[in-house]
Amino acid sequence: MLHGSRNKGQREPVDKKAITEEAVNDDETVIFDAHSALNIALFPVLFFFSALFYTDVMSTLAVLLSYGTYLRRSSAVGSTFDNLSAVVIGVVALFFRQTNIFWVAVFPAGLTVIDVLKRHEPVSKSSREKDVTGKLRESWDEGTIYDCPVQEAGTQDYALFLASLAIAALRNLLLVIRAAIPYVVLLALFGAFVAWNGSVVLGDKSAHTATIHLPMMLYVFAYIAFFSAPLLVGVLLQPFVPLLPKQLRKLYSEYLYTTSKASLPGLLVSTVAILGAMAAVHFNTIIHPYTLGDNRHYVFYVFKMLRQDPATKYLAVLAYYLCAWATIQTLGSSGIGAGATEPKRNARPTSGKAAYQPRQISFIIVWLATTALSLITTPLVEPRYFIIPWIIWRLHVPYTPASLSKDRTPGKASYDIRLVLETVWLLAINAAVTHMFLYKGFAWAGEPGNVQRFIW
Repeated sequence: MLHGSRNKGQREPVDKKAITEEAVNDDETVIFDAHSALNIALFPVLFFFSALFYTDVMSTLAVLLSYGTYLRRSSAVGSTFDNLSAVVIGVVALFFRQTNIFWVAVFPAGLTVIDVLKRHEPVSKSSREKDVTGKLRESWDEGTIYDCPVQEAGTQDYALFLASLAIAALRNLLLVIRAAIPYVVLLALFGAFVAWNGSVVLGDKSAHTATIHLPMMLYVFAYIAFFSAPLLVGVLLQPFVPLLPKQLRKLYSEYLYTTSKASLPGLLVSTVAILGAMAAVHFNTIIHPYTLGDNRHYVFYVFKMLRQDPATKYLAVLAYYLCAWATIQTLGSSGIGAGATEPKRNARPTSGKAAYQPRQISFIIVWLATTALSLITTPLVEPRYFIIPWIIWRLHVPYTPASLSKDRTPGKASYDIRLVLETVWLLAINAAVTHMFLYKGFAWAGEPGNVQRFIW
């Protein structure tokens, strides 16, 4: 690839070794990419509604096109075409669902700001050798951002990242504003629509009033854990592997081993998180009239179980916490090659330091913040509302060298058995849901003769 203007006849040196390694890396992971794409297409909620002509398929497509536009930006601040595309595709996504504003504006804006600040960092830095105060001072003096891999991060690392990001952004405010212009335009257009419409939604405004519903951030982790159980089981078992019988440990090491340095959070962090979640459940659980008023939906039966005993919803918090921990740790695995988690070089040029790294805590923070904004503002628990958070998370789950065979030759990517288990699991759910829909219809007493069918 040629960069900039050069004298006639002068060629840029070609790093044949780098090109060969990249080609081998792509060849190793192309089958994983295809298999992951298949599994995402089989995602039960989206798969089911694609047969009922709901808007969710096109809504999700528009959001993914918007994300693809971000990934293909020709520079950190984006060209005129890049920025115009982001606005146009973002507006199209808003026609399908107004809450997409968070995924077409806030999400890419957060990633873009981090990208542009990382590209603006000095070539050499020694943050690891400094204390917290030194790192924050460096953020102000040089505009650096403290970022580290998920598998190495503790609570203090997330706090330090946020502080350093705020300081670096203030130091380079004009650069940040320039990079975020297309997303600011989208937010402005959306704000004008809300002012004109008098509400965020176009439909029944009384049934979709914006509110604060914090337990939604607990439900989303349970949702991810249920549909992605084969991807999370390795991480969930890892801390307890030493306690397993020898034969089970052998099976784990051969088929479910992940390279994530998964360790349970400290007692203080766990206590604060669980108590906070219990407070949210106690004071802020909202059960929308639609949820308990329609027994055709599976959510009706979930909340029926949670309401059977007053203690059930509090005990569920422990499950939510484990699901949240496993969801984050699954992103922290060191995958096979680049996998689906890192854009190809010909799709989005990056420098070594500014390279897009989904397994960094920066990505986790942006994903969590966007998910929270899109979910906690709605009182209705709808499986369809969790589709995009799940897909964005799933796109960035790295492949791990859990092998279908005994061959683990160094340099050779062994197949990730989790993908196979995931396919079987998703097909089983789809088969069960389809069977319930087609053959387990029932009639309401008030509407005899009309067949009611189970749906998400």
